[in-house]
Amino acid sequence: MNNEQKIDVKQALRVFDKITRHGEKTEKGWQYRGLSASTDFDGYTVFLRSAKVELTIFFHNKFTIECRNSLDLEEFIELLGKIERS
Repeated sequence: MNNEQKIDVKQALRVFDKITRHGEKTEKGWQYRGLSASTDFDGYTVFLRSAKVELTIFFHNKFTIECRNSLDLEEFIELLGKIERS
């Protein structure tokens, strides 16, 4: 599975922005339509999480993905698209 071809970092950052603007603020960040969003202490690292996937975006748009399988990742990518279009 080549994650670099599947994740659009710019899209993920647009979704992060939407979650922080429209989501519910919690102790751990923001919640919106099945995703949570948060940052590290300085704001340079961004976290997007679903129930099954965690996407971490670092400075200069480098990223890591934690998930069990490619189906979970595909569902996560679909959810990013739905939130971006909503």
